[in-house]
Amino acid sequence: MPEKIVLSTDSSSDLLKGRMDELNVSCIPLTYTVNGETFNGVFSSEDEYTAFYDGIRAGNMPTTSLINETLYREYFTGLIAGGATDIIHLSLSSGLSGSFANAAAAAESVSETFPDVKIRLVDSLGATQAQRIFLDEGVKLRDSGLSGEEIAEGMKNAVSQTQVYIAVDDLFHLKRGGRISGAAALIGSALNVKPILILDDQGRLEVAGRVMGSKKALRFMLDHMRKNAVDPSGQTVYIAHADCLGYALELKEMLIEEFGCKVVVDWIGPVIGAHTGPGTLGLIYRGNARLHK
Repeated sequence: MPEKIVLSTDSSSDLLKGRMDELNVSCIPLTYTVNGETFNGVFSSEDEYTAFYDGIRAGNMPTTSLINETLYREYFTGLIAGGATDIIHLSLSSGLSGSFANAAAAAESVSETFPDVKIRLVDSLGATQAQRIFLDEGVKLRDSGLSGEEIAEGMKNAVSQTQVYIAVDDLFHLKRGGRISGAAALIGSALNVKPILILDDQGRLEVAGRVMGSKKALRFMLDHMRKNAVDPSGQTVYIAHADCLGYALELKEMLIEEFGCKVVVDWIGPVIGAHTGPGTLGLIYRGNARLHK
């Protein structure tokens, strides 16, 4: 049987469906629920992102669901039925969701039925554009003709080096998710305090600092990139935004002026946006090692 490598991810990578099709990437959707109605997290247009955040501003309180083991077994089996002999699956951070653990259990079960098929799991330790960066790396490695093992190892190496900073606009969404107390949310919002979060070396959200106002949040992230980035002018830097494009473009201009790097600006989708709310901004770049507290 000829080898067929399939690169796979879940919808928290926030790539539009049409772009995934162009890149020949398979995707299993995470879902979110609003007012009792459940939606597929794979978007086909930017208007769907805008509508999602408009809904939150209007008072919607979306919730998200992980992908269970049964769904993963069906998904992997379907890829194998389509001819896959080597599956590299990039998952939402194990530090944010149980989906990775369910994918691992499903892969083990499916491998017992199809022992000749390799299912290689890559824990992104990230989400949204902090997951997309590794998907782009996987596409590049796949298209250069590397083996499944080499692709997976290259993606894991990228994960170990990537640094993620997140500036959150509305503290009440973090409070709702249990990240901060109600009192801290109330005081922080009144004082215009912006918490700066990181995704640490176990893919968990941790508070890295607190600043007063949006401008200082951008400067905080830029200063840390200056200290921690490897070859900043030679890499592609990713900015993730939750319907705050103007804020994202301001950061982009700062990055280009400071480093002369290539910058990709794209959305934070419903999987993460449901927990951070609109106005959240993320900066993702390559550093020496994964951040940790």
